Amino acid sequence: MKILVLAGWYPQYGRSGNGIFIVRHAEALVSASKGITKEITVDLMAVQPLSWMHAPGQVQGHSGFLPDAQKLLPDVQRFLSVEPVRHHLRTYQDGGWGALALWRQIKAWRTLWMAYKAHHGAPPDILVAQVSWKSALIAAISGLPFVVVEHWSGWLQDKAPYAWWQRILVTHSLRKASKVLAVSPWLAEAIRLKVPGLQVEVLSNVVEEHFWTSQERVPVEDSKHFLHISDLAEVKNPKLLMEAWVQSGLATQGYRLRIAGEYSADRHEEFREVQGIEWLGVLDSFGVAKELREARALLLPSLRETFSIVTVEALLCQCPVWLGYPPLLEQYRGHPLVKGLDVTDPLAWTHALQENIRNHRSISLQGSSEVLDSWNSPLEQFQAHAVGSQLLKTLEGIVV
Repeated sequence: MKILVLAGWYPQYGRSGNGIFIVRHAEALVSASKGITKEITVDLMAVQPLSWMHAPGQVQGHSGFLPDAQKLLPDVQRFLSVEPVRHHLRTYQDGGWGALALWRQIKAWRTLWMAYKAHHGAPPDILVAQVSWKSALIAAISGLPFVVVEHWSGWLQDKAPYAWWQRILVTHSLRKASKVLAVSPWLAEAIRLKVPGLQVEVLSNVVEEHFWTSQERVPVEDSKHFLHISDLAEVKNPKLLMEAWVQSGLATQGYRLRIAGEYSADRHEEFREVQGIEWLGVLDSFGVAKELREARALLLPSLRETFSIVTVEALLCQCPVWLGYPPLLEQYRGHPLVKGLDVTDPLAWTHALQENIRNHRSISLQGSSEVLDSWNSPLEQFQAHAVGSQLLKTLEGIVV
């Protein structure tokens, strides 16, 4: 069975950044296919605006980094032919008149499609469209069987997502799909409400295997910093975070707020004058694990979260997590490391920061190892093999 994953987002920094969860889904399919007698190939294809890929850095394949990746972008399609997943990527010049940009995208998709067929000798048996716009639309046009996996938080907002003409195309594509999946129960429900009658099942995101390895963390009371990981978009509520941090006065006591993620230069400049901030930029998952094992707490005041991979990663690293998005908080209610705070009240976060420093007992993990172990077992559903097996079973049920 030949599986082609159409990626709505592709990580700009290789093994890190926006869209890495799509790459992990593709790799999870390979993990699940090991030991199966049927031959299964998994390819990943993406067409990205040049402005999104202006600084691709090094792109990592299975055998390591490709030092000439920058030379290949943006004018040439990139094939990472190493196993387990073959990547196909082409950029297009965005901006300018809308019809011209659309034509450039169509041309890029067609180039990759023809190259895929030349390599495999035939089109794929089934498509996995990751993100409705524009991957599901491409899948619907192909005439091949396809499933959609949705990650986009726009479905969680109160108003209808997309412009009216995009909603028509997306709704048509979703109804044409053999199966529609979403990465959390609350995201699935949000899609059902906005596309009445649509059946939506849940397929979780993947958390990488090394987060389950037992490594000692820095005692929380010995740590001198807090951690935030995001792109600092408005939905991540960075203004509340910065206001609470400034009001806490912890910077004058030698404490630091470390910020990691794929944030833009504009977002960095907006908060550059805030005292006590350490800017880490994009980290790979091993760097994320290191930071989580050293932080007093992960601060996550997001207004919306579709799944929150970093929350699972933090809990596996025994890092306390402060959050307030109701569906996410409900999922982890009762976990000894999770603190619920009002994401509309900066003062609540200020008081929590100050109390965290004053009262070491409130953050002690002693005596909670059995409770933590009981929580880690359910989190195994987010491992690559478990997620990949679920998706592979779904695809096999469609391709007879």
